[in-house]
Amino acid sequence: MTTLQLARTVRLPQLSRAIAPVALGLILLVFSVLSPAFLSAGNLLGVLGQVSLLALVAVGLSIVVRAGGIDLSIGVALDLGALASAWLILDGYRAWVAVLGGLLCALAVGLVNAGLIIGLRIPPFLATLSVWFVGTSVQQLLTGGGAPIYLSAPLVPDGFAVIGRGYFLGIDAAIINAAVIAVVVAVVLGYTRYGRALTHTGEQPRAAALSGLRITPLLASAYVFCALVAGFAGVVLAARSNGFVPGSGQAYLMDAIGAVFIGATLSRYGRVSVAGSLVGVLIFGLLNNGMNLVGLSFFWQDLGRGLVLLIILLLAVIIDRNKFGARS
Repeated sequence: MTTLQLARTVRLPQLSRAIAPVALGLILLVFSVLSPAFLSAGNLLGVLGQVSLLALVAVGLSIVVRAGGIDLSIGVALDLGALASAWLILDGYRAWVAVLGGLLCALAVGLVNAGLIIGLRIPPFLATLSVWFVGTSVQQLLTGGGAPIYLSAPLVPDGFAVIGRGYFLGIDAAIINAAVIAVVVAVVLGYTRYGRALTHTGEQPRAAALSGLRITPLLASAYVFCALVAGFAGVVLAARSNGFVPGSGQAYLMDAIGAVFIGATLSRYGRVSVAGSLVGVLIFGLLNNGMNLVGLSFFWQDLGRGLVLLIILLLAVIIDRNKFGARS
């Protein structure tokens, strides 16, 4: 190997990991020029509040993808968490009962996914897609054809309202909730024996099985853990919006998947991480906010998000290919 090839081998992984941060920096630069209000503290805090639910969904999805799977039904877990908690508040139950009910309904989604994938050996994509269809129909049936649930503000307990609409030291409670869950999941995945085993299972399943790891309960736990995080996001959504609209969770699915895979470019091994997923969430959140501030038509905004995602992933692939070419 020549000196030039060796230098390329060392530099290219670092370059690949810089793509997402550079994209984030460019978004900040471009929209700060186009809109003076973009970099204001109020606007940036508003963006963090707006992406807090997406951040929770992306963090939950990171768990499953880290384990080598995928969960297309994560929006259903969010929706059922929101539906159950809103319904219980409407019926006059206490805040803690509503939160627990939302988490239990989301837990059921995770258990069904685990049963289909681990017990019946259905591929994760097909299993969670099926749960997505079934869960969407369940919402329609339970709400009389998709009728929203509205909660009268005076009847909502303060303990429930504060989860989604409270403020602590001037910071939106939804931001704090997302940050706490993100830190907990990041610590679990990165610094515990369970997290290391889950990562090993996702990256090298055969080796993990040969090393004596209990693959089945590990994979099952990933889907359950993911559903619980999504269910909590649903509780926050219900508290934030004072109600429930069927199908709300599906709006977060595609952006969450994009954020998770953008975040994977931060790792030289393509490993999904909570920190990386949050960078992806910020890219989408700031991009959406900037496009709104400059008055870009809603019909062009999906194109903008898609192009940014495509460019980041394409650059990562091109650099990765060059990296292996340099080693040959």
